[in-house]
Amino acid sequence: MNRHPFRWLELTLGIVLLAAVGSWAVWHEDLLTPRQLSLSAAGVLIVLGIVGIAATLRGARPSTTSPSPAPTVTTPTVEGDSHEEAHPLP
Repeated sequence: MNRHPFRWLELTLGIVLLAAVGSWAVWHEDLLTPRQLSLSAAGVLIVLGIVGIAATLRGARPSTTSPSPAPTVTTPTVEGDSHEEAHPLP
């Protein structure tokens, strides 16, 4: 199983969507006071920072798959001038 590259665009769009929904929930539905919102945002940022530090310290995952066999190398054959289809004469 191959590790896929990180996609920054999807992360950015997800954060923007989450911010828009959070803003709507806070201001239009009165789910949180501004004080509760600031404490929640700080808590989320702290947790994300801890997760980032843990992921950095963990390092790269070792490969669990068996090594693939070496590719076979074929030597090209010398065709010479016997194939005129490849190099037609004028």
